[in-house]
Amino acid sequence: MLLRMRDTLYEGSWEDFVRDLRTRANHEPHVFDTIPDTPGLEATIRRHLDLITHMKSWEQTNGRLLQAG
Repeated sequence: MLLRMRDTLYEGSWEDFVRDLRTRANHEPHVFDTIPDTPGLEATIRRHLDLITHMKSWEQTNGRLLQAG
């Protein structure tokens, strides 16, 4: 899901995706509502940011982009 969101909503940019999630977590203006407002929103955003960090690391280590299946 995160790969599809990166590619579709953020034109393949992890940086734009991460920036948008962080601004959302800080209750600042953001581009997309990628996660519904819920009591656990901040925890969900933290999990997504952790997953994105791991995926970016994999891409750098392997020299290729992950693709949505």
